[in-house]
Amino acid sequence: VCLTSCAGMPRETDAARLARVMSFAGAPVGSIPYIGHDRGFDVVDDQHILLTTRPRQVWLLELMGPCLRMDAASPSLQISSMGGRISAGLDRVSSNSQPGMTCIVKRIRPVDLQAMNAAHTAGAAR
Repeated sequence: VCLTSCAGMPRETDAARLARVMSFAGAPVGSIPYIGHDRGFDVVDDQHILLTTRPRQVWLLELMGPCLRMDAASPSLQISSMGGRISAGLDRVSSNSQPGMTCIVKRIRPVDLQAMNAAHTAGAAR
């Protein structure tokens, strides 16, 4: 899946990328299961993260205020969770790029990864 830029394609702006991801995002949920590790993440912009918790389960985490600045060095995120769940309004995200800064998770939305991949494949075939 090409969620950022692909070879031979111009780089998508953060605003365009967020709009594309939001078109595949469902209604906000209060919390999601989280056992302390993820299968990966992708920073959409300085307020949004795509978090993969299972092979076909992706969540869009919206953070309060612009607070993520990922550097080129291998970025990592730390996500707080209580009772095996990430809860909107309670849990926080921090990155090794900005030690000491944490961002409250404002909203959590499921992302229809299958539909997003199908749309990408259809767009690439044109």
